[in-house]
This record gives sequence, C-alpha cells and structure tokens, in this order.
Amino acid sequence: MGNFSDDDRMANGTELLELAEELDDARQEAEAADAQAALEKLSEETSKEDKKEEKSEEQKRREHEEAEAKRKAEWEAKQKAKEEEEIFKWETAIASIDGPLAESAMRRVSDEVEWLTHHELELSISEMLQTRCIEDSDLVRQIYHPRKSMLNCFKYVRRKAEEYVKKEMMANGIEPRNIAYGSAIPQRVCYQWAIDYFFDMDAPEDKDPNEEKFVPKPYTGKTVTTPKKKAEKKKPEPKKETLKSKSLENEGQMDMFSMLGGTA
Repeated sequence: MGNFSDDDRMANGTELLELAEELDDARQEAEAADAQAALEKLSEETSKEDKKEEKSEEQKRREHEEAEAKRKAEWEAKQKAKEEEEIFKWETAIASIDGPLAESAMRRVSDEVEWLTHHELELSISEMLQTRCIEDSDLVRQIYHPRKSMLNCFKYVRRKAEEYVKKEMMANGIEPRNIAYGSAIPQRVCYQWAIDYFFDMDAPEDKDPNEEKFVPKPYTGKTVTTPKKKAEKKKPEPKKETLKSKSLENEGQMDMFSMLGGTA
C-alpha cells in the first residue's frame, strides 16, 4: 500500500467535506421543494373545499328563497280565496233580500243596535244611518258587508273620538294623560265617523286577531365572505411636505385675520 503524505490527506479531507456540503445542500433543496409542493397541494385542496362550501351555501340560500317565494304565493292565494268568498257572501246576502233594499238595511241597523247598550249617541247614530239609507244606496250595500257591524261601528266612533280629544288637548298645551278632560265633539262629526266606518275597508275594528299573517323568514345560514386583500402600507410623507402644508395652513389663517382687519 502506498503512503499518503499529509498534503494528500488534507486534500482528500477537503474533497470529502465539499462533497458532504454539496450532498447536504442537495438534500435541503429537495426538502424545500417537497415542502413547497406539499404546501401548494394543501392550498389547492383548501381552495377546492372553500369553493365547494361556498357553492353549497349559495345553493342553500337559493333553496331558502325559493321556499319563501312558494310560501308567500300560497299565503296570497289563501288571502285571495278568502276575499272572493267574502264578496260572494256579500252579494248573496244582498241578492236574497225580499223587498226594498233600503228598508231591509234600516231594519238590520235597528236590530243590531237593539242588542247593544242604549246610549244616547248610539241611538242617534242608528237613527241617522237609517235615515241615510233612504237616499244613499252605496251605504246600504256597505251595511251588508260581512265584516261590517254596528258594534264595530260604535268602536270605530269611540276610537276616533279619543284621537280627537287627544289632539285637542295637545293643541291646548295639555299632555294627554289619565285625567278628567271635558270636550264637546260636534254631533255631525260623530255622524261622519259612523258613515266613514262602513266605507273604511281597513278599519282595525274589523280585523280578525287570529288572521294568519305572512312573516318573512330570514336566511340564517353561514355567510360566505371573500378574503380581503391586505392594505398596502402607505409610505410616510417627507417631513418637508408636512412643514409645507403647515406653512400653507398658517398662511390661510393669516389671510383670514387680514380679512377681519388684523384683529385677534
């Protein structure tokens, strides 16, 4: 076997060290490439899952909106059928009257009031309506509407009277409270309220408290949000410009003082 000098040994050691470093560098580069590939794959899979979830959420929202539209359409159909049935009963009641329509309406008003408390105002309103039936055919028809009644008519008049008194109190600077307050409402005004009631198809007194109302149901699913881009940091303005802006601001103040005659 040949003898190696110290220089040969050092040269071989240096080559081995360089080779080891190259292998280590190659290994690190391979690991970095693998890590980058794994990260890109994970990011791609996450993006796919997000898109899938977003698509599913949009589908759920669309299904909810379609269900709400269907529910509203069904409710509107029921309301329309109810209105048509009401009109049918109304026309049937009028068509079935034997004899003059006005006289029948007068008896209807009189019969309903007979079962109520006989206050002077209620009796006078009843007499007024019966007299009005002789000359007002439209009122006669309204009296026969299925939702209209003398009981609700008096409730309507009382509500209008309360509103009238409250407005009068406020006009006189009196805060409406549970205090004794006398007010004389003209009789003709009460009569007009009674007539208005029969033509007011949205009178609260005629509303059925158990009537089904359509209440929209909001979508309560997950809200899909798109990631926002990071706002770029603004570079600080040079101090020179800041000093300049302050100088201009001071100039503006000086101009204002000069306009005021130079007085502080």
